[in-house]
Amino acid sequence: MKLDAEAKTGAVIAAENDDRVLRIGSFLRRTRLDELPQLWNVLRGDMSLVGPRPERPELIGNLALAIPFFEERMRGVRPGLTGLAQVSLGYTGRPRPNSKIEAYMSSLTNPFKVEGTEGALADDMRIKALYDFAYGAAIEDFFSFVRMEAWILWQTPLAVLRRTGR
Repeated sequence: MKLDAEAKTGAVIAAENDDRVLRIGSFLRRTRLDELPQLWNVLRGDMSLVGPRPERPELIGNLALAIPFFEERMRGVRPGLTGLAQVSLGYTGRPRPNSKIEAYMSSLTNPFKVEGTEGALADDMRIKALYDFAYGAAIEDFFSFVRMEAWILWQTPLAVLRRTGR
């Protein structure tokens, strides 16, 4: 990232073509090499290999105001290096074209029908939270959990190769 990239804006969520990112940072993101330092957190036990991706603490307050139960998506679940949302959605959390969830976008986005907010980042984060809740629900049944973990671990390298997900 550029030096003092958020000095004027404050903390913001990373975007697909983020102008704060330097050329080398763009390469690291594209190849997912920027995630390698997180392996240390996995080895220390602070993170899991698979689980919902944590959001930056500076952003959680506003996201919780815009998305009911947003903070609950990580309750009882260790954050992960990869997750269901990361392999199922686009970089910002937007559903991929022709995905199953895309058919439900009109009922999942802008729930309060606020004019001028179509395509808001909160809508993408709301979809991402649904995937995080689904992951948390799969933990309740051992076989569902193992099946989902295996599927996510299988899909992660494919998402990296396709340059999708986050």
